[in-house]
Amino acid sequence: MLDFLNRFFPPPKFIDFPITGLDISDRSIKFVELTQTASGRRLKRFGKKDLPPGIIVSGEIKKADEFSSLLASIFKPLKINRVFAAMPEERAYVNVIKLPEMDISSMRDAVELELSQVIPLPAEEIIFDFELLPAIITASDAIITENLPLHRDVIVYAFPRSVVQNYLNAYLNAGLFPESFTMETVSLSRALMPGGKSPLPVMIIDFGKTRTSFVIVAEGLVRFSSTVNIAGQELDGAIAKALNIAPDAAEKIKKEKGLAKTAGNQTVFDALLPAVSAIADEASRHVLFWNSHAEHVHKSSPEIAKIILTGGDANLIGLKDYLAHKLGLPVERGNPWINVASFENYIPEINFNESFTYSAAIGLGLMALRGE
Repeated sequence: MLDFLNRFFPPPKFIDFPITGLDISDRSIKFVELTQTASGRRLKRFGKKDLPPGIIVSGEIKKADEFSSLLASIFKPLKINRVFAAMPEERAYVNVIKLPEMDISSMRDAVELELSQVIPLPAEEIIFDFELLPAIITASDAIITENLPLHRDVIVYAFPRSVVQNYLNAYLNAGLFPESFTMETVSLSRALMPGGKSPLPVMIIDFGKTRTSFVIVAEGLVRFSSTVNIAGQELDGAIAKALNIAPDAAEKIKKEKGLAKTAGNQTVFDALLPAVSAIADEASRHVLFWNSHAEHVHKSSPEIAKIILTGGDANLIGLKDYLAHKLGLPVERGNPWINVASFENYIPEINFNESFTYSAAIGLGLMALRGE
């Protein structure tokens, strides 16, 4: 499991205290704490607080003192001080590196030597971790030649060291002690994939307020992630402009009518279509690239099997059907509680539609509960 913090910034250790999943975006702070009971996993506590614009921009902390003060005002009264924290997808680098066959103990040094080939930063400015991919060939199913030597592929996850250090400082100044820093996209996969894995490659589309992320998960690993700045607030702005109303009123109409193509909703549909179409085009581009590069998934099925929607605007009426039509793939809204409990046995206190905004925090809560 990715664990940048414990390797590079060992935190103080406490015993038998709960750990809270903490997800930070440009415009919100979300946390989820799960607990194990005799009846199964349960939601212990959760919360969400809006972040004023400008404190965090594209995943980068711009006003550290304000950020720390806000965190302290939320978590000190709750006596929360240990967290599993997500790192923003916008600041991440994800890439595959080919290495000769070697002992596992030698791989970290070998990966570090290759970082400059795939990440546009000096090695000393990077914090990274990596996962081994399944062997691409075996003696029984391929002939090893000079053009295709025996090798191992590793997938590298990296962040600028300064970004990690800035988040760590902000948390410590707020009285929070991160036990682990994990890519936001990894926490999404832990929440939305049954058992944290999928037998076939899947694309997660996280349709949020300020950005939309595209995540490809194969063989239990995040293999690709990308972000665009087309998101819920662009939809609100488009409706507000088309109807000459305030953004708050536009957001309400968006939730009530969405992409329903009816005579009474034509203006709203036309206003939303360009942004939603751009998201579909971006998803289609990534699907096409992945499906045409089978080596990315080695012995698993090479093609993406389905799309899973999450994020606050995953609830947009008509979005699922529109994307399914445009992409030619099954599209479903994810269930962030699939690895917590069955709804037949337990209904969490978070409204199901609202829980899409908590997907990453739920994934972090699961990781904290399992000690990943």
